[in-house]
Amino acid sequence: MRVIKIVVLIVFLLVLAVLSLIYFLPDKAHMEREIVIDAPASKVYQDLISFRNFNKWSPWAAKDPNAQYTYTGADFGPGAVIAWTSEHPDLGDGSLEILLTEKSKRVIWEMKFDGYESTPTSSFLLNPVEESKTKVVWTYDEEGIKGFSKIFMLGIDGFLGGDWESGLAMLKERVESLPNFSLKIFPEMVPGFHYLGIRDSSLNEPSLVDMKMTSDYGEINAYIRAYDLIVTGKPFAMYTKSGDFNIEFTCGVPVMETDTIYHDFLQLNYQDSTQSLVGEYFGSYDGLAQAHEDIIKFASYYDFEIIGLSWETYITGYDSELDTNQWQTNIYYPVK
Repeated sequence: MRVIKIVVLIVFLLVLAVLSLIYFLPDKAHMEREIVIDAPASKVYQDLISFRNFNKWSPWAAKDPNAQYTYTGADFGPGAVIAWTSEHPDLGDGSLEILLTEKSKRVIWEMKFDGYESTPTSSFLLNPVEESKTKVVWTYDEEGIKGFSKIFMLGIDGFLGGDWESGLAMLKERVESLPNFSLKIFPEMVPGFHYLGIRDSSLNEPSLVDMKMTSDYGEINAYIRAYDLIVTGKPFAMYTKSGDFNIEFTCGVPVMETDTIYHDFLQLNYQDSTQSLVGEYFGSYDGLAQAHEDIIKFASYYDFEIIGLSWETYITGYDSELDTNQWQTNIYYPVK
């Protein structure tokens, strides 16, 4: 009987010691890994603000090729969500959601795992270290850890560190393989706008197209002056059909909405708000064809689907700047 009492006492003391240890263990956990990528922060950032290409560098995707993925919420930026279901013991079911983005500086995810009460966060911190190089720090942070989970978190570095290292290595390989583009390209939600426009066509020869467009813009601007319309943006050209011999386009100038247009071939139209890839091109118009090709390549690399007509907005040009290197043309491709 005495032996039993001693055993019970020892067990009690052990349990008390464990509970005391758990109580005094930190209720926060932090783990991080870093890597230097031979690319500017803007290129790294582009791969982190959407989950559309996540599985091309995810440390978990290869563990279960049969995992099922769904994408909800925003296509990029805060609100974008990827969820998965898997029978693999290392994956299970869960989701990631982008909580915050700071352009070319950081991206924060929220992580959820079925059967796990806590919602850790994961951050990517982008720090330029040399010309055209970026140190990427990938972190794991969890707060409010309770009970025996505190003991588990003592080994978080060993449990997750390898995955973080693998993911960063694959992210580095992907970003460093990105083709070089002749212009800056980025996704943006473009607000809708009213515009006064003329539909026209021409033989697909630059000087003839330029002559037609100059005439069209002259007609539009003359009407705007005659009827005191309020201009709300820069002139643009939307290409409706392009072939080897002929090209069709709409020349337009954004304006405040008006009730009636007193003109035979001018029309007041509305361009819907649309998620777009925007290319900021600087240079003479001779380089615009290459700029369009680069945006199409960018869309393919980042898995964007082009869903509408492209247009060019002429921010500065020969009417305001003699130096062709300073001419700015923004090119828009609606995507999803």
